[in-house]
Amino acid sequence: MSRLAHSKTRLVAAAAMAAAMLALALPAAAGARVHGLKLGFTDYADFQLGSPGDRQIAFQHAKTAGTSIVRLSFDWDQIAPNAPPNIATTANPDWSGYDWTFMDQSVRETVAAGFTPLFIMEEAPAWAEGPGRPPASDAAPEGSWKPSPTAYQAVATALAKRYSGHFPDPANPGTNLPRIRYWQGWNEPNLSTYLSPQWVTKNGKSTPESPNLYRPMLNAFYKGIKSVSSSNQVVTAGTAPFGDVPGGLRMAPALFVRELFCLSGRNGLKRVRCANSPVHFDILAHHPYPIGPPRRHAPVPDDVVVPDWNRLKKPLKVALKDGTVAPRKSKPLWATEISWDSNPPDPQGIPAKLEATYMDGAFSTMWSQGVSAIVWYLMRDEPPNPTFADSLQSGIYFRGQTIAQDTPKPSFTAFKFPFTAYIRKGKAQLWGLAPAPGPLTVERQAANGTWATVAHLSARSDRLFLANKKIRSGTMLRAVQGTNISLPWKVFSP
Repeated sequence: MSRLAHSKTRLVAAAAMAAAMLALALPAAAGARVHGLKLGFTDYADFQLGSPGDRQIAFQHAKTAGTSIVRLSFDWDQIAPNAPPNIATTANPDWSGYDWTFMDQSVRETVAAGFTPLFIMEEAPAWAEGPGRPPASDAAPEGSWKPSPTAYQAVATALAKRYSGHFPDPANPGTNLPRIRYWQGWNEPNLSTYLSPQWVTKNGKSTPESPNLYRPMLNAFYKGIKSVSSSNQVVTAGTAPFGDVPGGLRMAPALFVRELFCLSGRNGLKRVRCANSPVHFDILAHHPYPIGPPRRHAPVPDDVVVPDWNRLKKPLKVALKDGTVAPRKSKPLWATEISWDSNPPDPQGIPAKLEATYMDGAFSTMWSQGVSAIVWYLMRDEPPNPTFADSLQSGIYFRGQTIAQDTPKPSFTAFKFPFTAYIRKGKAQLWGLAPAPGPLTVERQAANGTWATVAHLSARSDRLFLANKKIRSGTMLRAVQGTNISLPWKVFSP
């Protein structure tokens, strides 16, 4: 994705902050019905570019890490740089003006490697942008200006048809292209980088505009994707975590979501009339990039980082009740991007061991708020091109001279075997994802450094395990399954 990596704010945290990770309530283990947690990666350069051999190594590294989702990124203007003659042709995946070669390859390889693709497409071609386009600028980059909902619905229909599981694979006669089930409509629509204008001036005052643009776009995308199969799942564009003052290049995500859902106010939410309501989707996505430890809240009320999902859940609950969100049924929560940079290699990143501890804490913190899928950005560190400040060093693998020479960071272990033990109501909540379903143990470290078993648990078929046990604050624990050992976790009291 041409602009995805450049949309990230550099996220730098101070070291030695582990003690700041305070307890967050988890569901009681006994008799509770708890959701699972799927993990994935966004890594355009390594899963979709490079040589075929390097891509296969990337998939193998992802499999070793225990991921199940790979987020595939595409630009609309790359597959359809020229305008189709009419809307019916736009909805036809056989139209000769489409260039599906790269997309087919990415989807084919991802599914063949055993992963679930999460498809995302943004950056409209010039012919699909809206009227009155100003010269390209930071406030209105190419591909962002008022994308046509009508054209977006038609191309969504073409996409869903092509990747329905029933469309002939032109590169492999006698076989069909794979099916895609999860479809993400656009990316970070609360940034002018992807959707503009963010604000308009009315009566001398800046008022939100991007939610009014995105609402018909998402409805159109939903209609196109669902027209092929009702079992397809439409995921909202993940909102970026931070906003600016009115009139800036960013809109705070909680404000964007309230406006999208046709709600006014922050606390006493009230339904308001707006066009193209209700807005249709199946899964609500956000990008909760942090500002420090995983328990540190964003100080600005409408920004949303790791522990702030209630700022989105509350308006979602009201919108479902009031009918401004459809269908009126439970909406899973997905974090489709999140990461920290590590040192090494980035001198401004957080220490690599602390990054791994933060990852453990972030996964359990978001899970406890109802998040059921987390997509980490990236799997492999980017090259410092031209500098570390202009690239991301957030992979779970240190970058080698070749991808085959990459080596795991401490965060590799945190990703493969996340484990935490926050104290709630006097008991440690033993939470994690085991490398595989089945038995595991939790061990306690003695003063002499040896480890002894304190609990025998079993991971469910989705790898989740959860239990309560009376364990003193400050105790060092770890989870063990066969030869796999989680990172040590120090139990903390509220």
